Amino acid sequence: MSAQPDPILLTNSDPDFYPTLGPYLARHDVHKVLGGVPWDEDTKTWIVLKAASGELRGFCAVNQSANRSRRTMLESLYTLPGHDDVTDELIQTAVQHFGHDRDLHAVVRHAIAPHHEKAGFHAVKTTVNMATLVRRADIRN
Repeated sequence: MSAQPDPILLTNSDPDFYPTLGPYLARHDVHKVLGGVPWDEDTKTWIVLKAASGELRGFCAVNQSANRSRRTMLESLYTLPGHDDVTDELIQTAVQHFGHDRDLHAVVRHAIAPHHEKAGFHAVKTTVNMATLVRRADIRN
């Protein structure tokens, strides 16, 4: 098996952003998995994982100004069918790039919360369908 390419970080101003992620931003099946629409705001950095063949395997976004509380949110984590194995890699990449000096927050479906917990997130609130998680910044530990 050939080595997988490194994660790619994109913003919506990168020329490869819409050709890579555009087809997934408006798909109903993606919205259903995410529990909402993956908006392409200017405050987001997207982490993209591809197979050696160039096929998209999964993506997520880190929103550095997600709301008025100025929280940094890990959101819109989606893996294509057959690529559930990349969930941990997407989360770990977000932690490596953004978790040193800021707390990371996530609101996710219960099914993927254990993947976040492996990366140091802990639950602060749960509802019937979602878990709210936080990972303290490395610098604060």
